[in-house]
Amino acid sequence: MPREWYEIRVEGRLPEGWSNWFEGMDIRCDPDGDSVLSGYLPDQAGLHGLLARIRDLNLKLISLSRRSRERATDER
Repeated sequence: MPREWYEIRVEGRLPEGWSNWFEGMDIRCDPDGDSVLSGYLPDQAGLHGLLARIRDLNLKLISLSRRSRERATDER
């Protein structure tokens, strides 16, 4: 099963150095004050683990979107 590209938006600013806490995903902060985690996850278990970490840190999940590898590459 191919890896999928995910983009997860949470409320508040996360330090860029927290990337390792979030499966190595890139972290960027939007001007509106939200943080966006983006990158490939190996499988559904990886996604659920990442969502559990977001929950455990008491972060507010705003949105989650998934894209195929081809579509994510085209949009970058």
